[in-house]
Amino acid sequence: MVKKLLSIYLIVAILVIGTVQSLGAEVIPSEMTLNTTSNDLEKVQKFLEMKIVSQRLKDFGYSDKEIMDKLSTLDEQTLHKLALKIDEMKIAGDAGAAIILALVIIALVVLIINLTGHRVVVK
Repeated sequence: MVKKLLSIYLIVAILVIGTVQSLGAEVIPSEMTLNTTSNDLEKVQKFLEMKIVSQRLKDFGYSDKEIMDKLSTLDEQTLHKLALKIDEMKIAGDAGAAIILALVIIALVVLIINLTGHRVVVK
């Protein structure tokens, strides 16, 4: 009974730990608060210049000139929100988290197998 409760507790704990996103609070340098409009514009332009993004926009029928015209008509607040969304995106995913998650799942499977009385033999 104790082994079963321990197994359930570990499963729930690992699921909770795996779903909680890490929070990163850090000090913002003063250079970051100055000229945010130019920084935001540069960030959005770099994002739009990425091969995947530009190809996807071309697939939707937008030309480079149309995209830059739309970008120049954005106000500062909208441009800043767009730049913040770009910062939040993870284009290629987080490989480190995927590796850690895989190791935790493997460890959990081995633990459950051992708690049920079976043996894991690696040759």
